[in-house]
Amino acid sequence: MKSSLLAALTLASCVVPGSVFAEEGATTYRVTFERTWSEDTHPADFPLLAHFSPVIGATHGRDYALFSEGATASAGVERLCEEGKHQPLDAEIRAQIESGRVGALIETMEPIRSVPGSAQTRVSVDAGHPMVSIAAMIAPSPDWCAVAAGVSLMEDGRFVAEKTVELYAWDVGTDAATSYRALDADTKPHVPEMRSRSPYFLRDGASVPVGRVIFVRE
Repeated sequence: MKSSLLAALTLASCVVPGSVFAEEGATTYRVTFERTWSEDTHPADFPLLAHFSPVIGATHGRDYALFSEGATASAGVERLCEEGKHQPLDAEIRAQIESGRVGALIETMEPIRSVPGSAQTRVSVDAGHPMVSIAAMIAPSPDWCAVAAGVSLMEDGRFVAEKTVELYAWDVGTDAATSYRALDADTKPHVPEMRSRSPYFLRDGASVPVGRVIFVRE
């Protein structure tokens, strides 16, 4: 009896009151990537045939960033945001899956041409890869993408039931052109990625979202 009581007291002393243990295993989210970017929301010089490219992203931990303000765009990010193509970014993400820094590749296959419009997919996250970074090219444009970077789906050690994150236009620093349909003007060397400060995406000095991404736990 004494040994059982001692074991129970020892266990209790190791638990910090109010602490929450991180969930183990994987959980699935329905991901809806919505476009709101339109002539009504962003009227300045709004282009004909405007659309978002198919969506690409990754689940990951804190030691990985698909997009990061101040970082230099990879070859894959450059091609996504200049041409709307997933290659070679998909290969870059798969290489990080092999290294363990990324949990899963996220992709949709069709552009988002209508407003309102959306693309939907499902993704699995786990305690080691509880974050999502996801993007689509804003097309036409020099090197601009609609981005949600480093969205954590785990709060206080628990996976959230639902989360909505605004999508903002990013300039990934690979093309110096400043208008939607400008000719290519490659930036060499590349300048750091940042949320776009183009007047196309500002109102009264503040960034206007181009969409949102909604995560719903299944």
